[in-house]
Amino acid sequence: MMTASNYYAIHPLSRFLVGLAMLSLAIAAHAVTYGLLFMLLSALMIRFIEGGWTRVIRISGLLRWFVIPIIVLHSCFSPGQFLFPDIPLLPLTYEGLLQGVRLSLHLSAIYLGAALLFLCLRQSEWFKGLLLLPFISRELLIYLMIMAPLKRSVGAVLLSVKHQWQMRKSWRSAPQLLVSAFRSTLMVAADQSRLLWLRWPGSPVYIEDQTMKAGGSLVGANLLTAAFGVAGLVMAWKI
Repeated sequence: MMTASNYYAIHPLSRFLVGLAMLSLAIAAHAVTYGLLFMLLSALMIRFIEGGWTRVIRISGLLRWFVIPIIVLHSCFSPGQFLFPDIPLLPLTYEGLLQGVRLSLHLSAIYLGAALLFLCLRQSEWFKGLLLLPFISRELLIYLMIMAPLKRSVGAVLLSVKHQWQMRKSWRSAPQLLVSAFRSTLMVAADQSRLLWLRWPGSPVYIEDQTMKAGGSLVGANLLTAAFGVAGLVMAWKI
């Protein structure tokens, strides 16, 4: 039985086909029922890969910021039968509400499908795949490798600036905080570049994963996963 611990032992191409199939199905299907189905499947697969619901909960929190405005705008500005004809301040229409819900579900399914696709491969596998593309040079490798540590370091700098702003709460100190944030970001970038230079080329991109070696022995799982991905792509093409 396939578990999350040996999921990445499957060949990267098979995993990529599954993620691409889920995203293609989410894009091609516009019905509300299919949207809910693909959202549920994507959420379950993300939970399976991650081993918890943390990422799904975080994605749900982000989705509300564009799902709610879409529903409200469609409900208020789409022609149709008013839901509250006796209340002029609430010009909500039934047709607009349905359109807003349908569009929101479709976009949410696409978002979850895209998140699943990115989780189907490790970061090092995405790097290797990008470097195989003919129009991307190997000079991009430096930027790809420094992206993750720089994101964490800059996030810590911005969090510190936020705490300082909450303590002072003075607009006069805003320019000083911004200058300090830019200076700290440049210093962090210089430090990360220096660390990258010192440990080069001992990076995750060049280190071959043991799980990828073991993937060749899982012939049945590889074929089954690849077949599922191809079937999903064919189904999305026919929709």
